[in-house]
Amino acid sequence: MTGARSTPLAGQHAALGAHFGEFAGWRMPLWYGGAVGEHLTVRRAAGVFDISHMGRFGVEGKDAAALLSASFSRDAASLAAATSGYGLACNAAGGIIDDLIVYHLDEARFRVICNAANAGRIVALLKASQSGRQAVVEDLLAATLLLAVQGPEAVAAVEALVPGAAAIGRRGCGEVSFGGATCFFARTGYTGEDGFEIMLEAAAGEALFERLLAAGVTPCGLAARDSLRLEAALPLYGVDMDDATSPWEAGLGWALALEHDFPGRDALVASKAAARRRLTCIVGDGQGVFRSHQLVYHDEEPAGHVTSGGFSPLLKRSIAMAYLPRALAAAGTALTIDIRGRRVAAHTVKRPFYTSSRAGAAPSK
Repeated sequence: MTGARSTPLAGQHAALGAHFGEFAGWRMPLWYGGAVGEHLTVRRAAGVFDISHMGRFGVEGKDAAALLSASFSRDAASLAAATSGYGLACNAAGGIIDDLIVYHLDEARFRVICNAANAGRIVALLKASQSGRQAVVEDLLAATLLLAVQGPEAVAAVEALVPGAAAIGRRGCGEVSFGGATCFFARTGYTGEDGFEIMLEAAAGEALFERLLAAGVTPCGLAARDSLRLEAALPLYGVDMDDATSPWEAGLGWALALEHDFPGRDALVASKAAARRRLTCIVGDGQGVFRSHQLVYHDEEPAGHVTSGGFSPLLKRSIAMAYLPRALAAAGTALTIDIRGRRVAAHTVKRPFYTSSRAGAAPSK
């Protein structure tokens, strides 16, 4: 991991016995006591993730909404204050550059959170749309720390430490005071559970992290975050989608506000009817763990390959997502998946694999 960046909480992670790995150029905790235990804790109680590697920007000024709308598929002008919207950054051909969330704080103040590996591309896209508009784009990564507190007990745990946080509605956002600092709170996440993503200055973030641990919230690493998002069938950029993927194929057409102009809009309008494959959820019927790149077969013929796969700690079965021809994407289609030369029976299911009745969650970061 030579040259990898570390978050401000690296010392705390090491003291907690974290196992580290490199992700998008960052040295990040993968797990502490064990990924399966952390996964189940988030499903049953509450866990805290350090996600300070993710890109984050402030966009403010009279033309902030217009700048964001010109850059992304989400029409920022349609977002009410204190709400958020999941959207896409697309290239001219309609391929996905990144998926992200736009948060509208109030009046002309917005925040954007995107994937770590694509932060440079997102700021470049924003800068390209900035000419002639009265809006300032600020990179907030160096000055802040980003935490995600997720699980059925997450809101109560955070409210006990930061009174006022629970007043933020689901998929909403706002500013709440903690430790004398004004902090950004968003009721979003990437686990399929309710909870918060919290952006705050490093010193305040370190203090909140320590207080969450003292209150019994479990530290969780990126391995559990990945298995949680897979159960919720939330696509991961670079694995389930990339520049060559159409939002129509990825099942993300709902994130396209085609009434406004943005990069790739015309291509997406023209290509909607041409989408021939669909990102599909698959559950295993036999023994073996599904992994990325494994071939998927239907009636002995190759039909696609696994994009994301793994063992579901909650469902106790192997699950996967794969792009399949539209005719095979309906729930109940019998398939097999090749695991090191052995065909394992599987079938398609309705997306997602798991939905929390408490979360009311839409795909978010």
